[in-house]
Amino acid sequence: MSMRRVLSTVSMAALIGAGMAVAAALPANAQEVKVVNIWHTESNSKTKAAIAEIMADFEKLNPGVKLRQEGVSWGSLSAKLTAALAAGAPPDMSHGQTYIERSLSAKGLLRPLNDVYASIGEDDILDVVKKLDYNTEDGNYYGIAHAIGTDVLIYRKDFYEEAGVSEDVPKTWADWIETLKKLTVDLDGDGLPDRYGLDLAGPGFFINEEVYMWVGSNGGTLFGPNGRPTFDTKPVHEMLAFYKELNDCCLPPGWLGHGYRDNFVALATGKVASILGWGRGAYTFEKLAPDLVEAGAFGVMPGKPIGPSGTTFLTQLDSEPWMIFKDAKYPEIAAEFLKFFYQKDNYRKYIQTVPVHFFPITKSLREDAAYQATPDFETWGFWTDAQQNIIANHEPKPLMMTEWDDLSLPFTKEIADSGILIDMVVAVVSGQSTPEEAAARAQRRAEDLITQLGYKTW
Repeated sequence: MSMRRVLSTVSMAALIGAGMAVAAALPANAQEVKVVNIWHTESNSKTKAAIAEIMADFEKLNPGVKLRQEGVSWGSLSAKLTAALAAGAPPDMSHGQTYIERSLSAKGLLRPLNDVYASIGEDDILDVVKKLDYNTEDGNYYGIAHAIGTDVLIYRKDFYEEAGVSEDVPKTWADWIETLKKLTVDLDGDGLPDRYGLDLAGPGFFINEEVYMWVGSNGGTLFGPNGRPTFDTKPVHEMLAFYKELNDCCLPPGWLGHGYRDNFVALATGKVASILGWGRGAYTFEKLAPDLVEAGAFGVMPGKPIGPSGTTFLTQLDSEPWMIFKDAKYPEIAAEFLKFFYQKDNYRKYIQTVPVHFFPITKSLREDAAYQATPDFETWGFWTDAQQNIIANHEPKPLMMTEWDDLSLPFTKEIADSGILIDMVVAVVSGQSTPEEAAARAQRRAEDLITQLGYKTW
């Protein structure tokens, strides 16, 4: 063999060896990294950081896997999921709500999560969580709550004291209206209110939520046993009349354009005396009004007023279940990540980012000393206690449902997305329709929609 051929052979061998060394330094088949897309509704920077940390730990244990998180606002989540599914490109895993989960599972779009429940230990999971996500028809779980919590009436103690009104839960809607009128005050003498008794969020998701809550608190339902809408009924008419009375006496002008966080800002800055809200809002108060937080100026009520046809109040249970889409790229990797996510140390890390809103779904974490020592509980223990009382003693219902039986309805997502309930409320509060007219129109629209979807059973 000539020297030139020897050198050429050696050079080729060196190049091949170098290539193998580079390949060994890369992840297993770098061109086939499995990117798992995870959507969630968390905007809190601490929560996003905790998720990123849990993801990074999972990736270390699973070379070749890349987890990608994307925060999606509640107002756009349902529409974005619908668009992604229509395009055949759903995320591998996403937050939802129980009503979204039930609608998607009825269409065969979700992967069962029985193995995830088994990995956590079904006996360790709270009964109310299993009740939320267990499908009695086929014996599968199609979602698992990331946490649970309830909304409450939040108020400024200083304004209540100034107005001379009781901090007890008003017994009836009529009692509440009288209280809110006293809290709606003209501070500068120009004849117009400068502070209003109550603020509400206007965007559709929250109007939908409050329609269910107040109809349930008025002894009514939105669907009968056969799935037929019950919008054109006395409890709904009375709810709409109550909405109109609130609008006319005690809500700030333009409230229909207020976002959810706007309500917390208004309470912190003294523009309103009370709001409806969830525990995550506590951190808005800490940011905008730390002096008021330190002074104990914020309070929450352990219940809500009842309508004229009701006997007990209804509060809805926030659970935002994780869902895995069976036709996504990597549903099995998503399931393995969920099992990892709910391991105690990982789950505690997540829960403690917003502990006034996130209550763990496992008994073991609730009893965990490190969880019980969460510093936020020293400041906001009264808020978490109020929610715990409601969950334990007042049977909150799944979000967007007035009855547990509504879990079997496959069209609740479409009703929520349609804007039918929102249009019904806006027509009444704007004076365009009477409660009876608006309810009758909503009834017809809902029946038509359910029929078009192929779900009519009456």
